[in-house]
Amino acid sequence: MAVTTKMTTDKSKLWNIFKWSCLTAAFLFLGYRLICFQHYGRLLSQFKEISFWKTWYLWGVILLLPANWLLESVKWQRLVRNSEKINMALAFQSVMAGFLTAFFTPNRVGELAGRIAYLQPENRKAGITLSFVNSITQNIIMAICGIPAAILFFLSNKNSEFAGENNFFGYFLIVCGILLLLSGIYFSLPPLVGRIKQKKLSAKWINFIACLADYSLADLLKILLLSFLRYLVFSFQFYLMLRFFGVEINGLAAAIAIPTTYLFVTFTPSMAFSEAAIRSSYSVLVIGAFSGQTVQIILASTFIWVINFVIPMFVGSFVMMQTHPLRSNK
Repeated sequence: MAVTTKMTTDKSKLWNIFKWSCLTAAFLFLGYRLICFQHYGRLLSQFKEISFWKTWYLWGVILLLPANWLLESVKWQRLVRNSEKINMALAFQSVMAGFLTAFFTPNRVGELAGRIAYLQPENRKAGITLSFVNSITQNIIMAICGIPAAILFFLSNKNSEFAGENNFFGYFLIVCGILLLLSGIYFSLPPLVGRIKQKKLSAKWINFIACLADYSLADLLKILLLSFLRYLVFSFQFYLMLRFFGVEINGLAAAIAIPTTYLFVTFTPSMAFSEAAIRSSYSVLVIGAFSGQTVQIILASTFIWVINFVIPMFVGSFVMMQTHPLRSNK
């Protein structure tokens, strides 16, 4: 009994250290972003010019936020169900904690730390692998939707700042190569892992990959479909935010510019402290080719980042403060 009590106490101490480290890092990064933001005056003047009817665009963005979270929670629940059956509430907590731990890390790689904390201890190795698979699915969708849109963008904007850059031909080749590689890896995982399991490997390595062996092609396609639906949601959110700030862009132009922007943002390595700036820069260069309203584009890009990353970070902070995921094995 004394040993069990000591182990529980040690786990609680580890959880508190992890929790407060994540909270401190996230809020320090947020403070840094607020200090570095240089458009407060323009933001205030822009809000004064926004009519009452345009606020419906903002409400649309906010109302779509739960759909974004729900789709990601359903996807995570489906991904881990071969390792551990979790209910929707626990899947939601995992996703929100992942938003917090991803907030301050390069290319959001820290997301897995928050997610696996809400799995049973014996399933966390599998959770690490499944978190990477989750990222692969979203990147595949980003590339599938973004590459055709980017080609149309260059064809329709031959005089843009990008058009004369020979480096972008190489960039497209790299992205297409990444898409083929990720797709090949993704769809070959179950049979590949099945073969690996037949060989004698250390149990610690099998625990990382065994979770992938039982997925059918239908399972993999359903997970990709959920990633695609989520992609549609946050792309439409971006469009509504552009409209809220008065950016004059029609549906066809938006269908080209927004996927192109997300493609460049996704496949540009970035540290967390520079991601918002990279997002704004690409938005201005790509969306600006269809609309010269630079300030409004910057504000829209910044605010969609606030809604889709800062708000979930706050929710994730609340979740981690109110829950204790370091549960006993049974």
